[in-house]
Amino acid sequence: MSDPEKAEKARDSTNGGTKGPQLTTQTNILPMKQLLVVFPGLSVAMLCSMLDQTIVSTALPTLGAVFNEANISSWVGTAYMLTSTACQPLYGRLSDIFGRKIVLIFALSVFLIGCVLCGVSRNMTMLIVCRAVAGIGGGGILTTVSIVVSDLVSLKDRGKYQGIIGVVVSAGTAIGPVVGGLFTEKVSWRWCFFITVPLCAVALIIVAFALPFKKVEGHAMEKIKKIDGWGCLISFVASISILLPISWAGTMYSWASAAVLVPLIIGLALIGVFVVVEVKVARLPLIPLHMFSNTHVSICILTTFLTGFATFINLYYLPQFYQVVQGDSALRSGIMILPLVVSQIVTSFSSGFIVSKWECYRINLILGYGLWTIASGLFTTVTISTPAWKLVIFQLLTGLGSGQTLQITLVAIQAALKRSEMAVITGARNYLRMMGSTLAIAASSAIVGNIVRSKLETLDFSPSLISEIIADPTKIKSMSLPAVQETEALEAYAKGIQVTYQMMTALAGVQFLLCVCFVKDYSLAREDDAKEKAAGKAWVQQRREKAKKTNGVVSQEEVEQKV
Repeated sequence: MSDPEKAEKARDSTNGGTKGPQLTTQTNILPMKQLLVVFPGLSVAMLCSMLDQTIVSTALPTLGAVFNEANISSWVGTAYMLTSTACQPLYGRLSDIFGRKIVLIFALSVFLIGCVLCGVSRNMTMLIVCRAVAGIGGGGILTTVSIVVSDLVSLKDRGKYQGIIGVVVSAGTAIGPVVGGLFTEKVSWRWCFFITVPLCAVALIIVAFALPFKKVEGHAMEKIKKIDGWGCLISFVASISILLPISWAGTMYSWASAAVLVPLIIGLALIGVFVVVEVKVARLPLIPLHMFSNTHVSICILTTFLTGFATFINLYYLPQFYQVVQGDSALRSGIMILPLVVSQIVTSFSSGFIVSKWECYRINLILGYGLWTIASGLFTTVTISTPAWKLVIFQLLTGLGSGQTLQITLVAIQAALKRSEMAVITGARNYLRMMGSTLAIAASSAIVGNIVRSKLETLDFSPSLISEIIADPTKIKSMSLPAVQETEALEAYAKGIQVTYQMMTALAGVQFLLCVCFVKDYSLAREDDAKEKAAGKAWVQQRREKAKKTNGVVSQEEVEQKV
């Protein structure tokens, strides 16, 4: 492990000079008692954001039937993912300029309003627009909570708290489809949105009254002038230009169509424009690109992108495999992936504590990606006759591996950077992870669709039947096909899943090799940790004294009134 002097020197060389306006430090390391009050609120906020990403997945068929617009029902999920992903980089820098607490309260409020409006929607168009609004808030919650955790705990202790956040992320993402299916079947689809309202309200109250607020210097107009307006605009437009055609490809339009290629090319071109603006124009860049001159940081960011890619393939295709091959309901298929979810939660929690105790995040990442590679390789052997116990073992191995990587990469990135860059690198990291997730669904859908089509065409299936199977493989067993054709269709689908996991195996293997070759164990000790902890205790003490003084004044007034 690098000694503290080498680590600090590496951080300094990585960051160079900060161009443009200086920022107010918002670090406020809290004592344990105060942290125990604040952290549950942050965890609930994160749960709301992650739950809303996947809770509608099992409700989409019902929504399509209720509003009689099944052709656009997928946009209920897509709209949220689009705005949530596109806004990720913006929140990091905005929290630097306006303050973490203000930005988090804003994100929670927008999310709360969006969820209420979703629950009372009267048509599909209104629902889609309101989901986009909720996504703006949900994306802000995801990034700002991660940033606030970095402010409230020291880098050395951050592993265990990020591990707890990892538990919330895994649980929220995984139980979303189960909860959504349960509400849709037993109560009403509207509760898929209403369920987050009380949770969000609780988080909002805790954040408003318990989260420390460090006033950011400067008047309102001075703060507004610090915003990298061009960077924000170009980043948002580029993200939408890339994400939209990817969500269309293979479903609404073919990959080779102008509707997909034109916006995709525009989005990629805008990324080049964004780089130029950040380097040459912005006084306070949305994403300072000099951070990526450190190979360790760049590699950790890349592995985060690939992790998002692989994680969503598991969460999307494992339940679908159970529905297609075994004919399980959406609710039961969500329950069947509990081995993956539980093992992922356990290792996400334990790895955080291990990193905090022994400061050895590199070995965690190597071990995690190694196990994930093996597990993905095992999934390439899955066929329609694979017994359930094998799938359970494969899921357990996947969770044991992936759980060690989900949040630890953030600690690895932050260890190589200065405090002043925590917010922007967290926003960039979450953005790329979400981009990976979005690309994963599109890429895997294309792979499975092409494999199924090529297999069934050689077996003389009609083009219309092939298209129907690709559009919704879960209907294969209800199509009243001859037994031979049904088996052939299921085997073609299973082959598509195998090829998808072959891609995942290669990606996990690449991440393993990158961690072995390039990731370093920077020291998790900061020279100013003791100073920041003392400042946090002083803040708590001042607050207590102020509260006592206020209570004393009130009591005196009451006495005078009685007299």
